[in-house]
Amino acid sequence: MSTDKIEIKLTFIDDQVVDLSNMSVKALESFLSVTNSLKNISELVSDQLTYTIKKGSAYACVNGLPNEIGNIYSKIDEALKGESSDEIVTSNLRSIQKEIQNTVFKYQFSYKGELLDKRLRESKKIAKKRKKQLFENKLEIVSGFFNQIGGNDPNYHFDYGNGNRLTIDCTINETEELKPHLYKTISSLVIKKDFEDKDLKPIFEHKTIIEDELVQPFKEFLVNYYQPEDLIDRLEIIYDFIDNSDKRERNIELLLKAFNSNVFNVSEIKTILVISKSFQVKNECIKKNRDELLKLYESLLKQSR
Repeated sequence: MSTDKIEIKLTFIDDQVVDLSNMSVKALESFLSVTNSLKNISELVSDQLTYTIKKGSAYACVNGLPNEIGNIYSKIDEALKGESSDEIVTSNLRSIQKEIQNTVFKYQFSYKGELLDKRLRESKKIAKKRKKQLFENKLEIVSGFFNQIGGNDPNYHFDYGNGNRLTIDCTINETEELKPHLYKTISSLVIKKDFEDKDLKPIFEHKTIIEDELVQPFKEFLVNYYQPEDLIDRLEIIYDFIDNSDKRERNIELLLKAFNSNVFNVSEIKTILVISKSFQVKNECIKKNRDELLKLYESLLKQSR
């Protein structure tokens, strides 16, 4: 069965020939960044691809069936033309571009004789194609006096007095988690759907209840998380939040529940799965929520291929 490949090779750094068996820190960091970014793009097409690293200059390639490699090339080509709205492709290709445009390095990046490195070197900064957004989904923490739950389409209310109240949608199963908190002031982690049309009220979707002592640190995390536009920068913030957390396992549980929604990017979900993997062995709650998130992740991957 015939196969194709997309190749990338780091040949020189500071005018010195690169040897895979004796690489400087600078060369290694650059090469790992480029190969990992290529892997991330390739995973969108198939999880059956193979990868090759060869001795000599720092050489790597992704191997697969002609239609698989062709699809990877199409995603790269689309992003180079400024027509890709896929944040995984554009953010990872931008990382490759950063290394290729660095004059310290000399890269070769090719597919069937086409010099992708030349296109990346001469191209403007790779950017995601902007779509007109009619709404935006973000995680948020809301607090209030919980005084009502029910309805044909389950929801609950925070009462702020004088007829001012907030309605939060939930599932039938989630009502069981909520009932013990009735007639108490609580904080909820929700997905807030904000519409461009300001005449439309935001929609709130319940994800989980969050304890009082965790509210402020989690709010600070969300503020930091939504500051950068670049997806890769956001993923680093998730890692930093968990690494620096005093309540690491509980915050992992919250993240597993919070990101269990198809409104999020698969890379965001994958990051939570990677972080939580080692914790599921001794924590049944983490394992249960991780299994649920994993099902969503696998479903979203199938849809994107």
